[in-house]
Amino acid sequence: MADMSLWKFIAILCVVGLSGCTQIQQLQDLEVSLINIEPTTAAGLSPRFNVHLLVLNPNPQDLEIEGIILRLDINDKKILSGVSSQIPTLKGYSETPIKIQTAVSLFDLFKLLTSLSQHSGDDIKYQLQTKIDPKGFIAFNLSKEGFLNENLLQGLSNQSR
Repeated sequence: MADMSLWKFIAILCVVGLSGCTQIQQLQDLEVSLINIEPTTAAGLSPRFNVHLLVLNPNPQDLEIEGIILRLDINDKKILSGVSSQIPTLKGYSETPIKIQTAVSLFDLFKLLTSLSQHSGDDIKYQLQTKIDPKGFIAFNLSKEGFLNENLLQGLSNQSR
């Protein structure tokens, strides 16, 4: 008789456990867009830029972000990279602007400016790679490719003057 009640207890635990798992929602991927690149105060000899992103959260819940890592390649050359732990909460079903301070080596900046000066009106390709780490969830590794326009590159071209 004791064996029967033990099995009933185990069966009830399994049913309750499985029904609890159905309550866990899987997060939809965030979306990241590159908005603007602007120069900021240099640290030593290394130029620094603020990269402005727009992050879309298609999930119903707010996501508190522990940190973000960013890498921006332009014309297949690594140009900007940065990290930040000062990211606002991504409200559910909304877009949140984010600013990340990035660094670039003088050599990489020179390569980019040389490449851009030889640019003959063709589209300038970029690859944006971000890792966004929400508290309590698995990090999002996001990539976005696109083409730069003058507004996005204005900060870079102003730096060369």
